[in-house]
Amino acid sequence: MSKKMIPKIPLINKIEEKAPDNQRNQQEEKVQEKKIEEENIKVIEIPQTEKIDTSQVEKLTNLISSVRTLIARGMAHEAQTLIVEWLSIEKDNRELNLLLGQIYEQEWQYEKAEYIYKDIAELHSNDIEILEKLANVLIIEKKNIVANEIYKKIYTLTGNTETTLYMLTHISNTLHNDLETLHYAKQYVLQWPKNPEIIALLANVQVSLGMRKAAIETYKNLKNLTPYSSEITETLQKLLLEEELANNFQWKE
Repeated sequence: MSKKMIPKIPLINKIEEKAPDNQRNQQEEKVQEKKIEEENIKVIEIPQTEKIDTSQVEKLTNLISSVRTLIARGMAHEAQTLIVEWLSIEKDNRELNLLLGQIYEQEWQYEKAEYIYKDIAELHSNDIEILEKLANVLIIEKKNIVANEIYKKIYTLTGNTETTLYMLTHISNTLHNDLETLHYAKQYVLQWPKNPEIIALLANVQVSLGMRKAAIETYKNLKNLTPYSSEITETLQKLLLEEELANNFQWKE
């Protein structure tokens, strides 16, 4: 009687047969986790950004440098030609529009400069440099009400900067708005107490508002900064005399 042949089972199959169910489950879970991980990688994969045309960027950088050189050399017409040429392709370029506005200002063409700054300000509504340039051109054109509103916006964006408070004090004074002049001048003097120009404005508006005692103290401060000013000395003496007379009158009553 012939022996019955038992088929050989590959070693890996024997191991799998002997492996506990939980081990087999662990292997299946690892395979599943790997698949999920691969899918997640595909989902979060960041697409490649478009390549930047470095030659175009370099060309613009060189153009801006050339324009600035031409302006510095007094060759505004040549600079303007280059700017207009480029703006015909990229009309909203910030730097070139600012340079064009600068050229118009140098040539006293303030309306054109105003138009340029207004146009670019619509695209960069919180750009301090653009807003300041626009406001300053408006002041030259004596459009102080609009300039005042722009500087108030700058004030909300930057806070108590020296330039902003200085300009708001002067514009308010030009508009004969004594209360606003007082407000901004006081803020300025608190931080920069040695500017005789703003201190003089503060003293004058205090007099206008009938704040004689405060005006006397401000004029004393101003006199210390400008000891050789006969006008300030005379004004201070006049205020001191008025205050003395007022006190005497009250005492008699």
